[in-house]
Amino acid sequence: MNKKDEITISLLKDVIRKIAGKNTEEVVDILYDKQNVNEFKIAEKLKKSINEVRNILYKISSFNIISSTRKKDKKKGWYTYFWTLDVDKALETLRKLKQNEIDVFEHVVKSRKTKNFYVCEADGIEMSEETALLHSFLCPECNELMQPVNEDKKVKEMAVRIENSRKEVAIIQKELDAIRVISSKAAVRKDKREKKKEKIKRATARKVKALERVRSNPQLKKPKLVKHAKNIKKKLKLKIKHAKKKSKAKKKR
Repeated sequence: MNKKDEITISLLKDVIRKIAGKNTEEVVDILYDKQNVNEFKIAEKLKKSINEVRNILYKISSFNIISSTRKKDKKKGWYTYFWTLDVDKALETLRKLKQNEIDVFEHVVKSRKTKNFYVCEADGIEMSEETALLHSFLCPECNELMQPVNEDKKVKEMAVRIENSRKEVAIIQKELDAIRVISSKAAVRKDKREKKKEKIKRATARKVKALERVRSNPQLKKPKLVKHAKNIKKKLKLKIKHAKKKSKAKKKR
């Protein structure tokens, strides 16, 4: 695994933890760079029951970052789901979650600069000056006198968290840009392949029609022309076969 994949996987695990909770990030190791993974295989690798795994997958799919297809078992009659992780959507979701965190932190900083807060050092309960006044500055839990919060310290802590989150957003965006460039190039290559296949099909159709005309009209039957048409058809079939093999080899890599 190269360094780029390690960064991407780390970011993907981060978003899965945020969505589905702790001890769920191993789903990424199973789904990353794969398509249509059997849910029973996922359960086996995670060492969880199929219902536990489905609950995790449904939570993640509610954010549209994984998709599924289903297949019916003809003998047993139930459906088995096959899951695929969308890396682009997953990173975009993580970027939005991180940006929301930044917005919350900035709101807290603004609030800390304009309001006073009090804290109970024994219980760690914190409240605004207005709320503390309603309680006569006594902790509602232990009745101890509440102390004013060091706002400068809190603001500095929030500033550090904001800066770290912004750095994380920049890393996520960089990964997203790289993935989208690769996807764009892959789409162009796919489009070229499809156009080439279509061109081959049209050429094959024309040659087949020419061959049929030769066969159906004795006056046009010329041995060389028939042989030439057959050779062209054979070569076109070989080209299509070679193109399919090449495409399968690229997918495996």
